[in-house]
Amino acid sequence: VEPAAHAETSWGTPALDVGAGVHAQLERLGVHDRERSPVCTRESADHFSYRRDRTTGRLAGYVWLD
Repeated sequence: VEPAAHAETSWGTPALDVGAGVHAQLERLGVHDRERSPVCTRESADHFSYRRDRTTGRLAGYVWLD
């Protein structure tokens, strides 16, 4: 697992920050022009969150290189 992906939830339990892991890998690969959504899926009712709702669903992410 990417070390930068290690995180902690707001209530102190271990978590995985996939976005942080992807950003760290892109940085090491020399990709400096990148953006990351500030949305927390657990805190946003507009996004799926298993931690919040305890129902399964799907999320998707993408990296776009020009």
